[in-house]
Amino acid sequence: MKRFWFALSAAGLILSGTTSIALADERDAGADERQARQIWATLRGAADLEDNLIQVDVEDGIATLEGAVDSQQERTEAQQLAHVGGILGVNNRLKVRRDCD
Repeated sequence: MKRFWFALSAAGLILSGTTSIALADERDAGADERQARQIWATLRGAADLEDNLIQVDVEDGIATLEGAVDSQQERTEAQQLAHVGGILGVNNRLKVRRDCD
């Protein structure tokens, strides 16, 4: 699983088990990482979202968005943009800033 932030990137990946399991996990993690990077780049390129700090996690084809945005419209836009190729679903945990007070 990878965590991507607009302001900074942090990565952590732990593989364990037998060689065959580790190879399978590595392939799955590689796909998750590619999808997370693709989502992150898409969100970063959206003019409405460029000033927001959004964390993107992908695990087993499910994207999770966390952080804060300025409006419900931006929250919805981020969720729609996160549906890149291979993503099975999006868990939108983004908070609208006025709700974060």
